[in-house]
Amino acid sequence: MIELSAIAATLDSTPRVLQHLLQPIDPELLAARPEPGEWCVLEVIGHLIATDRDAFRHRIASIVAGEPEIDAFDPWAAIKARDFAAVDLDQLLAELSVEREASTTFLGSLSQSDLNRTANYRKHGVFTAGDFVHEWPFHDQDHLQQILDLLKQSYLPHMTETMRAALAAASV
Repeated sequence: MIELSAIAATLDSTPRVLQHLLQPIDPELLAARPEPGEWCVLEVIGHLIATDRDAFRHRIASIVAGEPEIDAFDPWAAIKARDFAAVDLDQLLAELSVEREASTTFLGSLSQSDLNRTANYRKHGVFTAGDFVHEWPFHDQDHLQQILDLLKQSYLPHMTETMRAALAAASV
């Protein structure tokens, strides 16, 4: 098991990592959806803001409180409820930082026995609170990879066909 303090530190670092990564990027690129039905970079950050409270803290607290069923989470609901693509990067990262402060405090309040508590999720079965605690940084890193993939795509049109072919061959 990874220590709660290490998970909290990892989660706490995400807004700073995103700040350093995204500050030099053109704001129009951050707000551009790569394809219809796919999130832009700013929407991915909005998703991270929404999941801190609703998909992670709420679910973990419910399990610890003894709720028998875990609530479903609709990842598109927050994106549809707010136009994250129209929000300034610095404002979104400030909001994420506030959520992360609450999340690290919350993680610090959990005990080992809390992490072992269980609840059922209709679609997948029984989970422990610890499952969600450990999935949280995994989720962050999955979305960091999504952001990196989105950013990488912006460079391809400026490369020759030879370079694009070489990169495609290297990725297989």
